[in-house]
Amino acid sequence: MQITNKQWIVAGVGIVAVVLVVFGLVRYAKAPAPSGTPDFTASSTTPSGITTVPNVGTTTPIAAFQSFPINVVDTIASWSFKGAYSGNDTLVAQANADIAKLAGMVGGGEYDDYDFYNGIANDYASLGKGALAYQYYNRSIRVHPNKGLAYANLAHLFDELGAYRTAADAYRKAVEAEPGMLEYHLERLTYLTRQFSKDNALILAALTDASKQFGDNASILAIEAEWLESQGRYADAIKAWQTVKMLSPASRASAIDAQIARDQAKE
Repeated sequence: MQITNKQWIVAGVGIVAVVLVVFGLVRYAKAPAPSGTPDFTASSTTPSGITTVPNVGTTTPIAAFQSFPINVVDTIASWSFKGAYSGNDTLVAQANADIAKLAGMVGGGEYDDYDFYNGIANDYASLGKGALAYQYYNRSIRVHPNKGLAYANLAHLFDELGAYRTAADAYRKAVEAEPGMLEYHLERLTYLTRQFSKDNALILAALTDASKQFGDNASILAIEAEWLESQGRYADAIKAWQTVKMLSPASRASAIDAQIARDQAKE
């Protein structure tokens, strides 16, 4: 399954009747949800390269905690953006209610706080509140730094914010955290071939990471073939499509053959 940069990946909370289908967000909640305008317009980076952020959205600051670093080449002009729910009062109200419910369940012990924080962050991202989403994805990472979900969702967020190198870093971290998750590799490759199509080294490194885990995989090779086409490397793209055809159901053969024919015409 491929997820566009407008979507955030669902957190794996095993709660009956808690899943909101729109946007694949999982939520529910304990203490009152953070409120107010975030006093946060930019990150600060320590000499060691670790980005820190205050307790965004609260009136009483707490000690800064380590958070996912913003790549030095990126500048985030604004942490606010037009979220998927912006302008829809019903969805905005639903997201705010979900935030309150999820926040109320944090620390309860029945379910994993990692998922609650991811759900809260997803809601804030849907509302276009990037600073708060950033904070809560980082809280999720603090709970389980070796899980890939929060990193993948951070990548979507940074893509929205125009911090494209940071998004690439977050996708890489998701893959490093859980290399056996095919979805993270597909998301990473889809993003890199769209945003950094000319950066051969970056894309080849991602393809190598995916190949080490999954060998010849139709979904991975299809992304590679499309990227090769965008670079005018039609002979290489044809080879990739031929392998995709061998690995794919017979029902896809005619569509793949048509693509191969188009590439042959462009050689």
